[in-house]
Amino acid sequence: MENPNGRLHLWAFLQGIGFYPGGWRDQDATPAAVFDRAYYERVARTAEAGCFDAIVFGDQLQGRDAAGRTPGRLAIPTLDPFTLLSVMAGATSHIGLVATVSTTFNEPAEVAAKFAALDYLSGGRAGWNIVTTAHVNAALNFGETELLDKSLRYDRAQAFLDATEVFWRSSCDGKSDALQNAWFDFAGKLAMPCPPQGRPLIVQAGQSPDGRAFAAGSAEAIFCAAPTIEAGRDYRNDMRARITAAGRDPNLVKIMPGLAFILGSTEEEARTTQARMHEFADDALCIEYLSESIGYDLTVHAPDAPIPIEDIAATCEFPPADIRKMMAPAIESGRSLADFCRDYAGKPRGHGIFVGTPEQFADHMETWIDAEACDGFTLQPAFMPLELDVFCAEVVPILQQRGLLRKAYQGSQLRNHLGMAA
Repeated sequence: MENPNGRLHLWAFLQGIGFYPGGWRDQDATPAAVFDRAYYERVARTAEAGCFDAIVFGDQLQGRDAAGRTPGRLAIPTLDPFTLLSVMAGATSHIGLVATVSTTFNEPAEVAAKFAALDYLSGGRAGWNIVTTAHVNAALNFGETELLDKSLRYDRAQAFLDATEVFWRSSCDGKSDALQNAWFDFAGKLAMPCPPQGRPLIVQAGQSPDGRAFAAGSAEAIFCAAPTIEAGRDYRNDMRARITAAGRDPNLVKIMPGLAFILGSTEEEARTTQARMHEFADDALCIEYLSESIGYDLTVHAPDAPIPIEDIAATCEFPPADIRKMMAPAIESGRSLADFCRDYAGKPRGHGIFVGTPEQFADHMETWIDAEACDGFTLQPAFMPLELDVFCAEVVPILQQRGLLRKAYQGSQLRNHLGMAA
């Protein structure tokens, strides 16, 4: 019997104007629209018409600078996810609404109240993508000089989630509850209605050992980077084993790797579009893009010179060991700084990329599902809104015809779309 929810889950990661740093320069892109309410209403309706499970928005708690210098041409606006998703909730009736919120620089009562309100006003469609904040500059905006150690950030994340659970539970049963752990100590409840789902769907992007352990114990959906089908299968198998060891049912946790895409009526047309995206991001812009990503101003170095790894490692804003590991293959092969930056700008921060026709894209996704390399994909259009429009108009019908994607929503709450109970 065919599963009315389909075999494939789709989420839409709709940050800014797409994953290519120069994509905003395309004639079909609308970069100014990212500050327009109507734009968000439009893309929300498009994704809902495509029967996506959910829309996901990230958040950023630090400025987009590189060692104190703000890049001049990086069109990557990050607006408050609660505000954006509230606008989208009013324009839709089924699609899930997942907001990224840090547990390092927030307080449980406030976060619990915001998600309860979003879930209540959307009719049970809220999801929480839990992050612990990795950029050291974020601490400066909250009166701190440095981030907590990663293991402590995840320890706080678990305590934070436990605390929000107390507030959601008390709003549903009407009883005051208490919590005391290494991070929080309180007794009380919030004056808020019980969220329709009981609590938002819990999402996590666990990559490190600490992140995977946290996701295994708490997440109901996991966003990850898997650039190859082998990487996807390995990650999914590892997480399912960890989830089982944590005493949970792995079938109730969806693994949703990121997948960027560029579509064309022919493969040649799609490749031409990809080449145009690369041309839009000249060497100077690509160098700014990597500078912002690692927190080091690479513009002070000659583009055609070797990668200045020792200078970078000495003063960059991220752990030097991580930066060395990322750049090691390029350094060993003798690539120039500009060459490495161009390559980096063409990859969506470690996620997979598909370039081809709608039919080929459907084949690609079906192959991954058949190989049990994932439960679905968190799609990242190359540039917005055209690529999302093309996907929904041309790829969605193929997926539906093959029985991979639902033809209609089976309920109005986010957990309904994932086959889970409230």
